[in-house]
Amino acid sequence: MMKNNPWDEIEDSTNKIDFNAIIADKESVLDFYWAKDYYGHLLFILHTNSDIIINEKIPNLNGLTINVGSLKEKKQLVLTLQDISNADLFYIICSDLMNTTKQLNDELIAIKKILKRLSQWQYFLKNNHKQIDKNQLKGLIGELYLFKKLLTNFSIDEVLNFWKAPLGSVHDFELLNSTLEVKTKSSVNSITISSFEQMFSELENLFLFVVTLNESSKTSLDSFNIYDLIFDIKKLINIDDIDSCERLDNLLFAYGFIELEEYKELYFSIIHDEIYHVRDDFPRIISKPNGIVDLTYKINLEKCKDYIVVDVIEKIRGKLK
Repeated sequence: MMKNNPWDEIEDSTNKIDFNAIIADKESVLDFYWAKDYYGHLLFILHTNSDIIINEKIPNLNGLTINVGSLKEKKQLVLTLQDISNADLFYIICSDLMNTTKQLNDELIAIKKILKRLSQWQYFLKNNHKQIDKNQLKGLIGELYLFKKLLTNFSIDEVLNFWKAPLGSVHDFELLNSTLEVKTKSSVNSITISSFEQMFSELENLFLFVVTLNESSKTSLDSFNIYDLIFDIKKLINIDDIDSCERLDNLLFAYGFIELEEYKELYFSIIHDEIYHVRDDFPRIISKPNGIVDLTYKINLEKCKDYIVVDVIEKIRGKLK
């Protein structure tokens, strides 16, 4: 549920061809508005001074109409929610559109980006993707933590290509001749293997990158939330590198990460990380009996100390020589 419903402050329009509106983001260079029409529909509107040129078909989202028109000297893009039961999701979509265009000051580029983002939402909803839960958020943090570490050894284009999890791959990262599977855990020294295939790779090496991640508070030393971590990564990328930052945002979106207010209140701290080389007699289930469709099990990391790798990058690169 949205904490502060912006449409609560708006009365229905008294005119069938008009709407009542309040500005959505006073700091944005773009004119976004929350609005209501005569019928009480919730609206999200972008006003521009430029012509809205659409070369592709306007995305079609169930329960949401998207129209381009004009109001006096202004051009406008109007999103209208038809089903009030989807108000929370509509708010998330609208907020995402504002966040997506936050760094832009060119209205035409902003329109193109908004339409592209709406197409992504169309794909997201059509394919029944769901927002990640708290445990999945921890998993994403573990993957982004490794993503950040890889940036010290590889270019941003390489690391973006290495990250396979958002694309539905069995494994999280594939780089050079190796697969890296990321696991997060608390103080309990065990990890969960959620599918049989995770412990096998078609590449030469398979490594487990294990992050000990504790829940924390905003006031704790070295605590961070997901947005802090993403911002740190974008600083390493160079925030002015719009294309790379957009590729990262697209991968996050494909992963199921949508910017929500409640994520800002979830703080974590990383205690340490270790990398294990899955080889030889590393404890794992080697074969899946006939008739077993799915397989989940835990590995006690106390029994895996002989497989710890100090510098996985050097080990990977060494294998290439």
